Amino acid sequence: MPPARRLPLLALLAGGTVIYGALAVSSMRTTSAVYDETAHLPAGYTYLTLRDFRMNPEHPPLAKELAALPLLLMDVRMRTGLPAWTLAQEWEFGHRFLYQWNDGDRLLFWGRLPVVALGCALGAAVLLWTSRRFGPLAGAIAFFLCLLSPDVLAHGQVVTTDLAVALFVFLSMIAFQSVTERITATRVLLAGLATGAALASKFSALVLVPILIALAVVIALSSRPLSVARYRAAPRELTRVVPRLAVLALVLLAIGAIALAFVWATYAFEPRLANDPEAVASLSWSRLERLGPATAVLRAIRAAAILPDAYVYGLATVWRDTEGRPAFLFGRISEQGWWYYFPATFALKTPLALLGLLALPLFGRRDNDERHRSARLFLWLPVAVYVGATLTRHMNIGHRHLLPIYPFLFALAGAAAARAAKAGRARRWVVMGLGLWYAVSVVHVHPHYLGYFNEAVGGPSQGWKYLVDSNVDWGQDLRALKSWTDAHAVTQLKLSYFGSADPVYYRIPCEMLPSKMHPDPPRIVRDIEPGELVAVSVTNLQGVYLEGADRRLMHRLRALTPIDRVGYSIFIFRPDFSTSAP
Repeated sequence: MPPARRLPLLALLAGGTVIYGALAVSSMRTTSAVYDETAHLPAGYTYLTLRDFRMNPEHPPLAKELAALPLLLMDVRMRTGLPAWTLAQEWEFGHRFLYQWNDGDRLLFWGRLPVVALGCALGAAVLLWTSRRFGPLAGAIAFFLCLLSPDVLAHGQVVTTDLAVALFVFLSMIAFQSVTERITATRVLLAGLATGAALASKFSALVLVPILIALAVVIALSSRPLSVARYRAAPRELTRVVPRLAVLALVLLAIGAIALAFVWATYAFEPRLANDPEAVASLSWSRLERLGPATAVLRAIRAAAILPDAYVYGLATVWRDTEGRPAFLFGRISEQGWWYYFPATFALKTPLALLGLLALPLFGRRDNDERHRSARLFLWLPVAVYVGATLTRHMNIGHRHLLPIYPFLFALAGAAAARAAKAGRARRWVVMGLGLWYAVSVVHVHPHYLGYFNEAVGGPSQGWKYLVDSNVDWGQDLRALKSWTDAHAVTQLKLSYFGSADPVYYRIPCEMLPSKMHPDPPRIVRDIEPGELVAVSVTNLQGVYLEGADRRLMHRLRALTPIDRVGYSIFIFRPDFSTSAP
């Protein structure tokens, strides 16, 4: 890239990174732990300090280890002589780790900063790759869309696996495209490392296997020669299909071997799931049963020691969980979910302005640039395969599982917007209008990015009627509830909370109503008197994980108009009815 273009690009990168960091950090300072953080951050710390992977094996370790790195420089207290540790009770151990042995908010603040850094890295990757493939204007627009994405901002500030897998899946694709332009040892190594990082972040990254194979086949069948670098010689240009297929097959094997080594490295090359026999015995390998064809495959992988036991155990757990769990969509609860759940979440939670930018190519001339068509292959095909895979999933708990497709959509939208802006003044105004709409709709929801819903459903205040759980309510507003009780001089209320943060830690003056919490609250009450203050997380309000009389209680509360709201996830009621404990 010429120096005249490099300097503005670096200035844009630096400025955008500062803006993203400011928005993410200012938002995360207002939130309590989201549901998974209570398990993820303590688990990551034990991986790094003990080389023991008994806690939270249902997710690979990389994102958790990155988040826990700052904790190595802090005075962190941990006890391993309790049943919570020896029996691998991850929620009980995580609760004690954050809220009894240490200052939970302090550990979460430092643990979240590496995730913010991953968000910055994602923005940089989108900017640099899109600029190179489609031009500086396209890169700048894609960068803008990425930095202000409500999904990237929501999940790029919490210790979970979603942002990490989105980053590394995107890096895997752009690295593999670089390999197909010229096969060199360095490029193959980078593609392998990126693929390994994706696989070590979240099990959903296994979709890279069919994606990479499909891309290799398409490239081999294309008319474009395949360039293979040679030591101290001109590159060899392969023009026939069979040699191209053979070389790309070898490349994929090399990428797979490098990725496998990277996965082992994140487990510290430790084949055992835990360091002591009692912990190993407490983890049931019976979850390998009744998984259909996957049972034989996972058994063979474990027997051959191809992957660490913790990875196989976690993969079996995830495979089992895809059989279904309670889900909520459009006011209905289902035990098996809906095939259209993720398309529905995409329609509800994607900014309409982004959809408008993606639709721009429908109203213009076809782009016949061969380089652009090749780049779009590496954007559209991963999206198509990933979305196709989600349609078969029965675990419908969060739009966040679609996060890996968004970097590709940002690049596509940036390319479409840049091309439209050059097609005439009218289209330039359309692009500017859509960009302004995008920015306003996202910044308007600050700091509650997790609760973002687009204008088609009335915005974030109406989102709880259509989706719950991590789409809007992940336990993040407990800290804000404490601020609300202080501001209103509340001395007692009854709370139905969905999450894993600790009301006692925040000194919230409450008794616990039926709730969905990890760990379970020590004491539950069910009696409500007229005029009492009642705070309810909207996931519980919809009764998703409650049953019987508890679900009927929430039905009665839903019929009331809340007197106030805390963020978009906790409603405050003053019921005009009474209930009594059974």
